[in-house]
Amino acid sequence: MFKREEIMGIVKGARVRGPGSSFRNICTDTRRIKRGDLFIPLKGKKFDGNKFRQAALKKGAAVLEVRDGLKALQDLAAYHRLKFNIPIIGVTGSSGKTTTKDMIAAVLSQQMSTLKNEENFNNEIGVPLTLLRLRPQHKAAVIEMAMQGLGEIELLARIARPTISVVTNIGEAHLEFLKTKRNVARAKAEIFKYLGPKDHAVINADDEYYERLTSRLKLPISSVVTFGIIEKADITPKMLKGIKLPLPGEHMIYNALAVIAVARILGLKKKRIKRGLEVFRPSSNRWDVINRRDGVKIINDTYNANPQSMTAALKVLAWLQGRKIAVLGDMFELGRRSRAAHGRIGRLCRSLGIDRLISIGKAARAMRADHHFATKAPAIRKLKSLIRPGDRILVKASRGMHLEEVVEAIRKI
Repeated sequence: MFKREEIMGIVKGARVRGPGSSFRNICTDTRRIKRGDLFIPLKGKKFDGNKFRQAALKKGAAVLEVRDGLKALQDLAAYHRLKFNIPIIGVTGSSGKTTTKDMIAAVLSQQMSTLKNEENFNNEIGVPLTLLRLRPQHKAAVIEMAMQGLGEIELLARIARPTISVVTNIGEAHLEFLKTKRNVARAKAEIFKYLGPKDHAVINADDEYYERLTSRLKLPISSVVTFGIIEKADITPKMLKGIKLPLPGEHMIYNALAVIAVARILGLKKKRIKRGLEVFRPSSNRWDVINRRDGVKIINDTYNANPQSMTAALKVLAWLQGRKIAVLGDMFELGRRSRAAHGRIGRLCRSLGIDRLISIGKAARAMRADHHFATKAPAIRKLKSLIRPGDRILVKASRGMHLEEVVEAIRKI
């Protein structure tokens, strides 16, 4: 709840126009706005929220008139977050961060009311909007933080002030903007900047940039909790004994270990950790398994992709029984390494014994697939002609490829 005077004190030079002396919800989308809300108009390259001021007023909302709507939103969120003395878990990494965030929330929810950011609300707009949803009933929050360049996670960390910061791994995502994995590690390490002496960092001990990440910390060693499979770590696979993970793959083990690290910091008992991990279900288009009546199993993992997550998914596909078909599209934001990265994925498919590889897109041509198509429509026709009862089909690409359309085309006989 924000009072009108309070808002004008936080956001210098702002004016609130319209009804109401206090506002329970802050909204940036007039399609979702309700009477009594406060509308903050945002301006971007392709939109201008100021054009919708009258629409907000007609719906009974007030409007914040301010020069920089985004900064106002962020300042209000940062102010609101500091009203809550609760664990705030920040999660970032090159791959697995959304799944890890969702798994942490599933586990914590077994014991306490937990807020998390939904879907892709993980950027400079989504994180503030999520934090503004904090209410007295919440006893924890899990905030995924994404970025494309240096300084972006630092901004999100300043707003969210995590008390536990998790870095899942450092990979090749964002090389188009950051050029080197060293810079990716530097960017991800920004999540540690606002940790206090009583806070914690959770880091993958097996990651090649583990030492570089820990060098960025200003915490006592006792506040750093490590997880891993290969290197010596605080949280290891033996702690998964008796727990049946709902999804297969080595990458899921790493995600679960990071979750256990957070849960143990917060003092959760194993039975709650076990239940949370076992009831967890991924977000839409993330390892969504579709079983057709003819025994065909379609793995819809079209939400996003980078070389690490693509490799992990293909290894799981190779482990399954039945003829294996991979339908793979472009991986974005790889910069100069794009051709080499796509080439490695193609070679991996062949080394794993994937029976058929269909690639879609411009960059995916470097996979040298059995069948390559520039667009989805001919790829779908080819795939339909190839499918046999009992096949295992993985569909995966970066979000912008929209390969969920391929899944929809083949999900029914």
